[in-house]
Amino acid sequence: MNFLLSLILVIVFLPLELRAQASEMSGDSLFIAPPPEKVTKIGKNRQPQFINNDQFVYVSRHRRQHKNDQIYLKKISDGSEQRITHQSGMVATGHFILKDDTLLYTSTTDEDKEFPLALKETIQRFPSSVKNDFFMHAEFLPQEIYKSAVDGGDVVRLTEKMGFDGFPAYNPQNRMLYYSSFNNGQIILLAKPLADHQGQGVRLLKTSGHDWGIQLSPQNKKFTWSRFSPDFKSSQILVAGLDFKNPQFVTLDSGIQWSPVWHPSGQSIIYSARAQARSDFDLFEIKVNGECQRQLTSYEGDEFFPTISPDGEKILFTGTLKGDEQIYKLPYPGEWNCSATEL
Repeated sequence: MNFLLSLILVIVFLPLELRAQASEMSGDSLFIAPPPEKVTKIGKNRQPQFINNDQFVYVSRHRRQHKNDQIYLKKISDGSEQRITHQSGMVATGHFILKDDTLLYTSTTDEDKEFPLALKETIQRFPSSVKNDFFMHAEFLPQEIYKSAVDGGDVVRLTEKMGFDGFPAYNPQNRMLYYSSFNNGQIILLAKPLADHQGQGVRLLKTSGHDWGIQLSPQNKKFTWSRFSPDFKSSQILVAGLDFKNPQFVTLDSGIQWSPVWHPSGQSIIYSARAQARSDFDLFEIKVNGECQRQLTSYEGDEFFPTISPDGEKILFTGTLKGDEQIYKLPYPGEWNCSATEL
């Protein structure tokens, strides 16, 4: 009886962060993720992107200086931060090009100035399923892609098409810009030379779904991205070579799989997923061949937009563990035995 009472007290008074991390994997076994470290506090923050092992860029809003989304640069070791963008519109999808010391991002600032409010409804005709809590308010607004120096200077507009252009990626080998664009009711993948600021881009794939969130592997050999169904109720992770011929599905699970990012080795992909039977998004890792998968987080709330440091030791992600969107840090758990932890 004393033992039973002690066990109940331990469970009841176990820290909330630890109790919230337990989720059923299979049978009676429980998956327990380590407590994450909260690395942002001011405003609402999302979409971290490592630029080296100690610094990352991210999108922040609801601050005293600005309510709209702006990009910041933050140092993990001492917590210092620097505001990068000073746009009048909404800024999103920060992406850092390591070799060229360049930042790619999207912003609504020029679209807001160029098109009167009367045209907004016309150029924002997305599927009704986009207009829900899963997608952030700025995710698919009419916006353009820009590049700048990491300190925010030398801003250059890279796309000129009316409507949504976003989620940029860059291949330094062929100097091509890859991105998603809203076209005739569909979000498609396009590519064009980075220096061709007024070009409309060439469509890479033909599908009935919506392709976005493209990421180039660290070895510059493959791409990964998310493909949503036409109604946005499900999605999967795909990979393809540089020619985009014969793209392969890495995941074939129910629910939503999205926001993929490459492990530095190029052998696996970390992404966010929510099964149809679950209410929260958790982080998973899967081998590129799709044969082995493991769960990385299981907290109360959603975890998405992961990024992993170049040395493979740290994972940052956007989380709603305490309600508001903030960025959290976890140690990468290292390699795993597929046969032992396969889901």
